[in-house]
Amino acid sequence: MRNPVLLLLFLSGISLSVAHAEVYRWVDATGRVVYGDNPPKKSGAKAVDLPTLTIADGYAPKVTAPEPAVTSSPAPAEAAPASDMPPEAAEEAPAYSEFKITSPTADETVRSNTGSVDVSVALTPSLKSGDGIVWYVDSKQAGSGVTPTVTLNDLTVGTHRVFAVLNDAAGNIIQNTETITFNMLRQTALPKR
Repeated sequence: MRNPVLLLLFLSGISLSVAHAEVYRWVDATGRVVYGDNPPKKSGAKAVDLPTLTIADGYAPKVTAPEPAVTSSPAPAEAAPASDMPPEAAEEAPAYSEFKITSPTADETVRSNTGSVDVSVALTPSLKSGDGIVWYVDSKQAGSGVTPTVTLNDLTVGTHRVFAVLNDAAGNIIQNTETITFNMLRQTALPKR
């Protein structure tokens, strides 16, 4: 093309149309449920509301010294009571009944000239021994630890997305929070006229 600006506009228009493509759900002639972006006519296809896709860097676990092995077994009186639930149901139950970001709140505007924000989670029950929290900002790992609060520093002005992931000692994911979007504002000094 002769005009690179026209080419750029054309290509960005194509990418935006693909990014906002609708996904539909319908049942085909054999009774199978089918998902796609181009449903057949008269299929009764309905648009599907898809959740936001979270893409993040991989988890980089901290290397820690192994804990000493316990050589004695607990006395029968100290043993945990048997559960009425079958083992399969116990494995399917979430390890934590509550794990969500409480600060900042969704769509909150944070004003900080240093670009710092405190992020907190509600966690019930308390963090179990060996488990840890990994914090992600804008899909990049921003920190990890065992406390339910972390201070994120040097954030730029604009919109940011934060979420947290619970991991066990082996780095396996236990649970993750919903992604919270917030806005960072910094005071700027306008030049004198």
